[in-house]
Amino acid sequence: MTRLRTLRAQAAEELRTLINSDYSPGDRLPPETELARRIGLSRNTVREAVALLVSEGLVQRRWGVGTTVLAPVPPASFSVTDIIPVKEIITNAGHEPGLSHWNHASVRPDPEIAARLDLPEDAETWYVERVFTVDGLPAVHLRDWCLKTIGGRPVDLTRLHDVEVDFIGLLRQQSGETLHRMEGKLQGALSGEAFATAARPQPVPLVQITQTCYTTGGSAVVYSIVQFDTSVVDLTIRRAFTAAEV
Repeated sequence: MTRLRTLRAQAAEELRTLINSDYSPGDRLPPETELARRIGLSRNTVREAVALLVSEGLVQRRWGVGTTVLAPVPPASFSVTDIIPVKEIITNAGHEPGLSHWNHASVRPDPEIAARLDLPEDAETWYVERVFTVDGLPAVHLRDWCLKTIGGRPVDLTRLHDVEVDFIGLLRQQSGETLHRMEGKLQGALSGEAFATAARPQPVPLVQITQTCYTTGGSAVVYSIVQFDTSVVDLTIRRAFTAAEV
């Protein structure tokens, strides 16, 4: 099975190269037997690879018509400096958002996380884990540790199983508090099971952001670890120059 997946990934990469060099949106690809001859792999492997390209939105299969090259859709672009709901970013980029994983529990966080949230080590928080998908592909893995009470009001995060529900908006609605700023760091990481697919069973490099979220009053209320698969989404940085820098 591992060998089949490796060959399919190889065939998919060679087909992407072939399509980018020889075909334009709207063009119809040759039959699978011809594609198999051109890239030197079996027809069955090519069929599996084409199915993968269909799931990526690169080509479209239609009965009686064949396989047609589609116009590329820009990837969802996440800014590391702006606070915008994940689902909104994916939708605005013309992609279909989804959740492939969801978990919610009451936990005692690690001492480092408890310290970030200014909590005693024996305190518990809500823990929410979600994996957002872009057109069915795992793209953003979020793990959030959130205070159970914010602004004197209890917080209920069970609605976050719905991809339409915005975490920041939900906290504002329930607590009356507005998240004012996030502080953290960027680093590299390797993916775990959250990003594993049939085409990519092995770990892949990710960009990871660890951050603490503060209210307008300066209280730390959420600690987050966010991982991005940059083969699926883009990360951007926006910076405004001050008068002294111009």
